Amino acid sequence: MPVDDYIQIMIESLNKKSELLDRIIRNNEEQHECVADKTFDDINWDSFNLIVAQKQASIDRIVKMDEGFQSLYDRVKEQLNTDRDRYADKIKEMQRLISVITEQGVKISTGEERNRKIIDKVFGDRKSEIKRTRSSLQVASSYAQTMSASFGSDFSSQDIKK
Repeated sequence: MPVDDYIQIMIESLNKKSELLDRIIRNNEEQHECVADKTFDDINWDSFNLIVAQKQASIDRIVKMDEGFQSLYDRVKEQLNTDRDRYADKIKEMQRLISVITEQGVKISTGEERNRKIIDKVFGDRKSEIKRTRSSLQVASSYAQTMSASFGSDFSSQDIKK
């Protein structure tokens, strides 16, 4: 296969990678909408998990594409370096696409971090709520034991629940 064909395939691969990264960016925005300004119980976890699965599928495709890209590059890098003038336009196009992909990666990282902070807060709030509930139950149980000891076996924790 001629070098020009390999280079064209590499350019197409970079374009497809950029499209997948755009999809991940949209998925990050959808995740943000799922969790922003919501409590644990208000979040639609099925939707959230579906978005995570979609992102993972895109990531898996990107990994395979990167492997293929690297394989193609390894085949043509000597010719690209030897005859840079001949391939200058295509090299510039690949560099432009790589720059776009790098910017998309930064945007994804920023979105992931924003969403992670929100999720950490949601789970932290939930954990605090569970601790408060557990503490209240322990206080009630302790009270019941104290009352039972003070008034005999006629008083029990079952009386508190009534």
